[in-house]
Amino acid sequence: MENQTSASNLASGNEEIDTKQKAYTHLAQGKRHLLVKDYYEAANSLADACSYFDTLYGTGANECGEVYFNYGKALLELGRSESNVLGLGENPDGKDDESEKSSDEDANENGEEDSNGDAKNEEKDDSEDEKEAQTSEGAKGDVEEAGKFKLDASGTAEGEDLGQEDDSEDNLKLAWEVLELAKTIFERQAKTDKKFELKLAEVYFKLCEVGLESGVYDQAIEDMKVCLEIQKVNLKDDDRILAESFYELGIAYSLKNDYDVAITEFGKAIQVLEKRVNNLQEMLKQGVPMEVKESDPFYSVEGEIKELNELIPEIREKMSDLQDAKKETVNYIRDQLMKDRPSASSEAACSSASTPAPAAVDAKPVAVMDISHLVRKKRKLDCEVGDETSLKQACTEATVADRKAPE
Repeated sequence: MENQTSASNLASGNEEIDTKQKAYTHLAQGKRHLLVKDYYEAANSLADACSYFDTLYGTGANECGEVYFNYGKALLELGRSESNVLGLGENPDGKDDESEKSSDEDANENGEEDSNGDAKNEEKDDSEDEKEAQTSEGAKGDVEEAGKFKLDASGTAEGEDLGQEDDSEDNLKLAWEVLELAKTIFERQAKTDKKFELKLAEVYFKLCEVGLESGVYDQAIEDMKVCLEIQKVNLKDDDRILAESFYELGIAYSLKNDYDVAITEFGKAIQVLEKRVNNLQEMLKQGVPMEVKESDPFYSVEGEIKELNELIPEIREKMSDLQDAKKETVNYIRDQLMKDRPSASSEAACSSASTPAPAAVDAKPVAVMDISHLVRKKRKLDCEVGDETSLKQACTEATVADRKAPE
């Protein structure tokens, strides 16, 4: 009984060692693929690493923070590479269609020779399709093995053809989810260990990049602000990482068309780099510290000064471009307003011409010609006269008046 227990424990221990070895092997491979910019293989290797790390330590464990972060970076770069070729499709220039038409015409003219050539081409295409199908099936099998973090070669675990745009959106969405997991882990670790604060800042930096690629500029700006707050506390004021963060924040504001704020952030990046150049020049005068030489044998202070002096004018040129863009925007808005103003005044003039003007309050009433003398009126008798004499007199006056009236 004891022998069976010990054998089972040994087997489980060997299995755990094997799983751990696979986990760290895939992590190392994924990092290497990231360095050589093979983002597709990096995403696949790191997806396997995430699956093994989850098996070993549990989803969201502290040990999973590094692998989540690297997997999120790979997905971000993969989404970028796919979004750069969006809209091209399978036949962007229509060359394939033209070649098919020309081959059909040649087949009709030349007969069997071209038909045999087309048959060979079809066989070649069929063989390539079979290879692609085998590759996609193998990738689908890896998806099922690696679990929820696995990236499918076709862009979907079900093998649906959603196109490159859907692939890019899916990769960016997955990158955001994985980086959020890494952020939660590093936030938890930073509470007890300050060395994880800079790692947390890196996660916020990558979240900002995901937001910019996805078009969510407000969220990207907020993430970069948090990144800068952490870096200002933990980095020197002449650190190039700080300058890079200011520059990225300027990019975010420029994409949002906040030109003034973007120019301000670019200016902060230049200030950091200029301070770095001054400190490096002082370092040359006093002598380069030994720890700097040992950290990177290929590093040279002169080389970094030269690199920074070439980088600063590029940022200034970016600021100048934003100034021009701001002027163009202002001029465009002004031109639109000038175009709308004459039409509005003409519409007002037309409306005023069609609508009759109201009479003035102080205007005198128009004189009306008196035509009462042209109208022959029948005189009324005063029936209210009391005595007979008055009545006779009234009748006599009325008769006399009728006789004197003009015909």
